[in-house]
Amino acid sequence: MERSKTVRKGTAYWILGVFAIIWAVITLYPFIVTIFSSLKTNDEILGSMLNLPRDPVWHNYYVAITGAKTLHTIMNSIFLAVCSTAGVLLFGSMLAYVISRKKHKYNKIIFTIFLTGIVLPIYATLVPMMKMISKIDILQPNAFYTLILIYIAICLPEGLFIMAGYMRGISRELDEAAIIDGCNTPQLFFRILLPISKPALATSAIITFLACYNEMIFALLFITDKAKYTVSIGLLYFVGKKTTDMGPMFAAIILTTLPMLVFYMLFQEKIQSGLTAGAVKG
Repeated sequence: MERSKTVRKGTAYWILGVFAIIWAVITLYPFIVTIFSSLKTNDEILGSMLNLPRDPVWHNYYVAITGAKTLHTIMNSIFLAVCSTAGVLLFGSMLAYVISRKKHKYNKIIFTIFLTGIVLPIYATLVPMMKMISKIDILQPNAFYTLILIYIAICLPEGLFIMAGYMRGISRELDEAAIIDGCNTPQLFFRILLPISKPALATSAIITFLACYNEMIFALLFITDKAKYTVSIGLLYFVGKKTTDMGPMFAAIILTTLPMLVFYMLFQEKIQSGLTAGAVKG
């Protein structure tokens, strides 16, 4: 009996291992093709994208950096993503604290309203948002703060969902003990609950950062100044009316991917704990 269980477990591990290898190959395939293509000419790419470069064209990276000003667009996107992420974490954690730790009769209604932002198609708001921005003098096109406010509004519902779910799983006895020790509300929030909620904060930060860094439609609508282009708009530099410089474009894609990989690697350990803990009810 024990031997059969051991055999079944060994078979299951082998199946999972094979599945993991296949999944890794499928996941890495586009990235490997992109690396190979970034060192090829257009003819080589069109001939076979999987072949190794016969004569690596490092000039593609020079064109990507100087022609499309890829490094400049990366810095613009990082700035927008960092500011938007900070706003989502600040406002989202405060809202999560009130919704999950305070007893107000309107908490469920407010939380439900915010959650509709998760299921609402974001691009369905393009026309209303354009009209709203055109009528509000404070919000101006070609202004980073306009995009930052839009990104915060878009990403806040999901961040609130993760952080509120996590804070609900924290024992309320901790609040009572802190209040007995003389903590007021700001001290309880900033000194106790936020440090405990680091996994949820890290998860929300990664999701928000990646979403804002890769966003294109709103940046394309509200940014026309070339000095303020983001990475998504910068990649359009290589697409012409008749031809596309695919080698430099793939090189630019590699360069724009590096910040996302670094950011993910810094926080990836907290993703799983943040998502699983956010699903626990207190």
